Amino acid sequence: MERLHFTYYDPVPTVAPPNDDLELQLVWLCLLERRGFNLTQADFAQAWLNHIHYMWDEYGRCRWNLRRGVPVAEAGTYENPFHAGMGSPIRSEIWACLCAGKPQAAAQYAALDASLDHGPEGIAGEVFFAVLQSQVIVGLALPKALALALAHIKADTQTATAIRLVMTRQAGGLETWKCRDELLSAHDNENFTHAPLNVALTAWALVYGGGDFEKSILLAVNGGYDTDCTAATVGATLETAWRREGIPRRWKAPIGEAVYVGQGIRQVSAPVSLSELTNRTLALMRRFRTSPIQLPDFPRPTGQVDLSRLPGTIRITPTGHMDGAAKALWWANGELPLEVARAGGAAWTWEVGNRVGQPFYLICLAKHGATLWIDDALVVECPADLPYVPAPHRCPPAARARFLPTKPRHRVRVELAGHGDASRRVATVLLTASNFHLEPWTASPLPFAPIL
Repeated sequence: MERLHFTYYDPVPTVAPPNDDLELQLVWLCLLERRGFNLTQADFAQAWLNHIHYMWDEYGRCRWNLRRGVPVAEAGTYENPFHAGMGSPIRSEIWACLCAGKPQAAAQYAALDASLDHGPEGIAGEVFFAVLQSQVIVGLALPKALALALAHIKADTQTATAIRLVMTRQAGGLETWKCRDELLSAHDNENFTHAPLNVALTAWALVYGGGDFEKSILLAVNGGYDTDCTAATVGATLETAWRREGIPRRWKAPIGEAVYVGQGIRQVSAPVSLSELTNRTLALMRRFRTSPIQLPDFPRPTGQVDLSRLPGTIRITPTGHMDGAAKALWWANGELPLEVARAGGAAWTWEVGNRVGQPFYLICLAKHGATLWIDDALVVECPADLPYVPAPHRCPPAARARFLPTKPRHRVRVELAGHGDASRRVATVLLTASNFHLEPWTASPLPFAPIL
């Protein structure tokens, strides 16, 4: 998250390794080839369940919501602390290529895609990049394409505000790194994948890079934060403008032509080379130009989810109400309800069932500290002031403990530190398998088991 000082690959690669940012677009490529262009949220939801098994941040929350039957329209925002993450802005290129020269179409496909695992800020980031790239690919100059892309996202989003800051300061002659400092001062976030900041850092690298490929991608990397995303989007944006001839050979040669897919992507006919990927994308573009298309509507979640009807839901009892069944609350995994924060803690029963002896992780993360107990034995003692990033695989180690259940039923208790209003007791409790996929506190398994 600090300023870096790279000048080239370090270490120099011999292949382009698997990366989810490309892989999700390969899933959408196969979805378009199979289903055509009149896609719905339900089509994307089925693709997530069938083909995408990553548990990271918003990906894991999306799959958890879909596995439990959360309505598709709500999957991106419901109990998703990473709804403003970079998981969607990084996968814009497929829509830019498909909708080359058609900014409104690019915006609508990007918004539909992003809605499965993101809220307004994540959606804005993918829309911004999809529109930007859909214009430079047909020859529009980068400054005009940036302005057009900015006009396609809501002006009151943090994403739009951060991008405007960069573009205004650069136009006013502010020095490169002073602009970054000002951007961070206004939009820094303890989550390094926060989309408004990273989307603006990408715009910063593009405008200060001045069209120079090497200078631009090095700015993106050296600017810090979610650098595999920012540098990739900078490179992709310039590549769509120049074609591959515009990329210096010293940056292309170590990567090679092969396309590799990670273990989290299953049952898709992914291309094995960049040439195959290019040819399949061009074939889709030709079909798109001659097909009758009904563009997807922008998704509008309602925020209405009946938690009590979803599998994996349990009842937890706030501290001080252990004898009052009427005070029990519906909950599943994630941020604890406001009533628990007000009461200073809660207790519940973990129905282990036939998973006795199977390793789990218990995560308890609270802004002002907390303790988690199993059968009155202390398991997690989370100190105050840890970064509040409730991601199973990258939460602070002090907030996580490995646990082997020894019987079919355990009693769980959480106690929250802090005093005053409930906002000071924001806390998340998660149960995950040893591979960090979220697991239910109930004995009954959920449909669509995670694979990784």
